[in-house]
Amino acid sequence: MDDEISDYLAANKTRLIFRGVSEILGNPQLALLILTDEKERRQISIVCDKEMANQIDMRLHPENDTSTLLPEVAWKLMIKAMSTILEIFIKDVDNGQYKVVLITSLFQITQPFIRASDAILLSIVARAPIYIETGLMMRQSVEYRKDAPGVALPVNTISDEMLQKALEKAINEEKYELASHLRDEINRRKASNKDGKE
Repeated sequence: MDDEISDYLAANKTRLIFRGVSEILGNPQLALLILTDEKERRQISIVCDKEMANQIDMRLHPENDTSTLLPEVAWKLMIKAMSTILEIFIKDVDNGQYKVVLITSLFQITQPFIRASDAILLSIVARAPIYIETGLMMRQSVEYRKDAPGVALPVNTISDEMLQKALEKAINEEKYELASHLRDEINRRKASNKDGKE
């Protein structure tokens, strides 16, 4: 058996439930996808662009006919051409991106990783469950509060561009402890990218 499939089968997983889309104040081009564990105790947030947020939002309203849109048509073709998707699995995070794979009914794992926001859209279209490695969920999640006015976001899930903007804002607002934390993440990524190229 393939090592990756063995790792997947042995993984301790937490089921995620998609809860909705939230705006990012001050950045109209981005949004957050909110997912919680089944008991609604912990949540993770995934950054996506506004277009993806609109695509997901469109599918949350039954009055919208999406049957002829690309994700739905592609899903129908996938079912005919191959096995169906059993689940979507978030296995890791690296340089601001969650590493997400699709697990098919033949226990094949997609390569390469797919973008987390695309995986969530696919889970809605295909009605496929989403899981996350439990240790990753505990590291990345925050306490879930249904009516909270804001959401905390781990710095390791923020794009390099957003990280740089957040650093500049923290310095301008004289939040030096936050700025130091953000700079550490930027330097960690630079070192990781440099090590990967050598």
